[in-house]
Parts: sequence; structure tokens; C-alpha cells
Amino acid sequence: MLFSDEKVSAFIRANFMATWEAVRPVPTVEIDFGNGRKLKRTVNGNIATYICDPTGRVVDVIPGLNTPEAYLGSLRYAYNLYQASLASFDKTVIDYHTANLVKPAVYEWIPGDIAKSRVERRMRLQLVAPRTLVFADSPRRTDTAKFDVESPVKKLTAEESAILAADTEINRKERTPVIHRILSEKIVRPAEITQRIYKEALHCDLEDPYLGLISGAFNGGAYENH
Repeated sequence: MLFSDEKVSAFIRANFMATWEAVRPVPTVEIDFGNGRKLKRTVNGNIATYICDPTGRVVDVIPGLNTPEAYLGSLRYAYNLYQASLASFDKTVIDYHTANLVKPAVYEWIPGDIAKSRVERRMRLQLVAPRTLVFADSPRRTDTAKFDVESPVKKLTAEESAILAADTEINRKERTPVIHRILSEKIVRPAEITQRIYKEALHCDLEDPYLGLISGAFNGGAYENH
């Protein structure tokens, strides 16, 4: 997902208060090919988007990198969920994530459901008086949102687009069900679940001093165990 995508950026600016927080130093690797040729890049990183209410309670979490279309769809759905939760936050949010434990691919509103009518009513009202949500890992920081720094807009190659589409599918099938399980337990704030989100959903243990690289970085060649 690119925060610099125009539709994504516009939706975030219109409906959320956005902030960005690094939860650990970004690991980098550098390969020296000789003759002044070096390759340096980040490795083993990931991202999670926390959608919170104005008091910092988590409504939903969008795991990993996604296509702009999928990310925007998730943001809209989380926004609708927040609107539906205004009368009874705890019950609505926990019921939503609990329902997705049974139907993890897509949460479908039941025809005639009170929650659905409430969403539609709130969506009509928001055209007159839009509400603001806290959006991101933590309400502690208010530095410039990430999409403000990503300029110019990055153009994806066909290969990168295919990788992004594959990541989006992994997020939908494998990571999102884990998110539902964690958020179905109780109402939380980002700091209470960040370790779990990264370890259990993103398979990126923030407490690992080697950032998950030690088992594979020295396999093969001169480092192979014999």
C-alpha cells in the first residue's frame, strides 16, 4: 500500500487524524561487490495500521502491505465499524471480531441487522458533520504522517505490483484472522497489543535482538555446519 496514492491520501485526510510511529529500528543489510559497488536495503520490516476511536481504543488493525484498492476498502470498512460502535463501543467491536472468527474472509452485515441500519444512518449524517478518528500505532506522537513524506509518488513495476497483490492476499487469508482473534478478546489500546500483532500476525518478533535474521543469514557456504 502506498500512502501517497491519491484516493487513499484523500480518504485519510478527510476522515482520520494520522500519525506514524516506528516500533523498532529498521534493520538494513549492505553487500559490497567490490570496485565501489554496494547494495544497501532494508530487510525483514513490516507495518500495521491501527484504526482507533478518539480516546485511543482500537477499532481494527490492517496488517502488512496492501494494494491501494484493498487498503482503501479496509479503511472504509473500519470507518463504518467505528460509526456503528458509537452507541455501544465495546459490544459492537468485540462482536464484529468474534463474528469474523467464524467467517474470517469477509464480515457480512445480516440483512435488517440493527448494526447495519446504524451504519447507514451514520454514513448519511457524516455528509453533514464528519467525525475524526485517531489513526495509527499510538496517540503519543503527532509528527508528520508518512504519506506527507513519500514524494514524489512511487511508480510500481509489474513485478512489484504482483508482489504487492500476493502480500495483500496473504494479509487477507492468514494475518487478518489472527487480528480478529486478538481483538475479539477485549477492548485494547495499541501499546497493549503491538508485540502480539507483530509476533503472531506479522511473524516479526520485536523482542528478537537479531530481528529474525540469525537463523538464515549465515546458512550455506563457509558458514555451513558440517
